[in-house]
This record gives sequence, C-alpha cells and structure tokens, in this order.
Amino acid sequence: MNSLSVLVVDDAKFICELVTKIVKNSFPGSTVTAAYHGQEAQSLMKQAKFDLILCDWEMPKMSGLELLTWTRQQPSYQTTPFVMVTSRGEREYVLKAIQAGVNDYLGKPFTAEQLTQKMNKLLSGETRGPSARKVDQAAQTLSKAQEAAAQAATQKTSLKAKGLAQLRVRDQVIKCAIKDLSLRDVLVVIKNEGVFPTILDQAVVDIEQLSGGSVARVNGFIERIEALERKVDAAFIHVKVAFVDDDPEKMEHLSRYIASVR
Repeated sequence: MNSLSVLVVDDAKFICELVTKIVKNSFPGSTVTAAYHGQEAQSLMKQAKFDLILCDWEMPKMSGLELLTWTRQQPSYQTTPFVMVTSRGEREYVLKAIQAGVNDYLGKPFTAEQLTQKMNKLLSGETRGPSARKVDQAAQTLSKAQEAAAQAATQKTSLKAKGLAQLRVRDQVIKCAIKDLSLRDVLVVIKNEGVFPTILDQAVVDIEQLSGGSVARVNGFIERIEALERKVDAAFIHVKVAFVDDDPEKMEHLSRYIASVR
C-alpha cells in the first residue's frame, strides 16, 4: 500500500487536513489529495487515477451524492472504493448512497482507528456496500439521538432563550444548552458527568430550529473547555466549538437561528 493514492473531498479544510494526517500516519508513503467541493474533485479525477475516495455529503456546488453518482458513471471509477464521510446518518440518506454505489459509510465525528479500519477493509477487497442491517443500525442511532433531543427540549434551563443542541464527539452524544452562537463558533453548557471532550477533538454540533424545523449539523473542533464554578465538582462545564464548515446552506441556517434568538 506504499503507492496508495487517496482523494479526500470535504468543504471543511480542517477535515481534509485531519483525514490527510490519519491516512499518512496509517499508510506511510501514501499520497493524499484534497478537494473542497465535488466539481474540484471531478477535475482531479479526470487528471489522475485514485485508489480510494473519502467524500463528505453536504458541500457547495456539488454534493457528495452527486459526485458518487458521477463517479460510478466513469469506466475507470466504477469499482473504486468510495466512502461517504458525513454527519448524516438517516436511513433515507444511507439508502440513497447505497443505491448510488457507495462502498461504506463513516459518520462524523470519527476516530483515526475507525477511519483506518474502514480503509483496511476496503483495500483488502471487501468492497460491497453496507448491508440492510447497517442501514437499520444507522436509523436506530438517529432515532435515539432525536429522542434525546426531544427529552432535552422538555427540560427547564436558564439558557432556554438560546436553544438546545447535541454535541457529538467520538462515540459520545452529549445534550447541551447553547449559551452563545456566531457563524464562527458556539459556546455550549454540558452537565458534568465525569466524561469530557478533549481539546482539538473533532466534533459535530446538531442545532435545531426553535420551531422544531430543520437541523444544521455543523462540523468543528473543541477549542476550549472550562468549569462554570471554581471547584473540582462543578455541576456544569463550558465547551467552545470552533466551526470549520463553509457550506452556504448551513451558514444560512445558522444566520436564521442567530436572528431568532436575539
């Protein structure tokens, strides 16, 4: 695998840099090329042949699904392993990706080990798409997350005016209250349950409209963690997440949300 050539497609530069680092650490000697939207990826794929494609779903100009569909129409890329790396885990999205010819699915946020395992599996020849069981697992995960969000929405909080969200870090889904929000970052409050995110951890913040409408799943990383009280057993913790998404649709959603809570 020393000559492995990987294409990473994500509109968030931070994610591209993170994936590049993981791939190069796990597969020394490999070449990793980054594209920040589907059209750029198309151009690169016409110029060179890649052994593996790791692609985000939600991107400006061309979505990951559109790029996947185009990829499978190209004779030289009909069997190339294609992994959808995204925060979307709903059953309908997984099914669309399977129908378009995806080989595997990796949810954000992810660990280096999870990405490496996916790559090893695909590069060893296991290139069949996700099974129906995996689709149902993804749907169940979303259902539990939605249930947790609904329960959180019924809880009283002094930060209710700013809204509620979910913070996803590694294998954790943490309910949180939004204390402050901008197009660059969000400051949330989480309950001290003894397990915390780590500085620079990859994160996804699910922010739902106060009206119960659509959810913006924004990629970012943990920038700061601090206790609300100056004592070891502080009941609540501040977590600041810096956003790395440049998706215009998500930014529009955030703009509307910010305007609604002011």
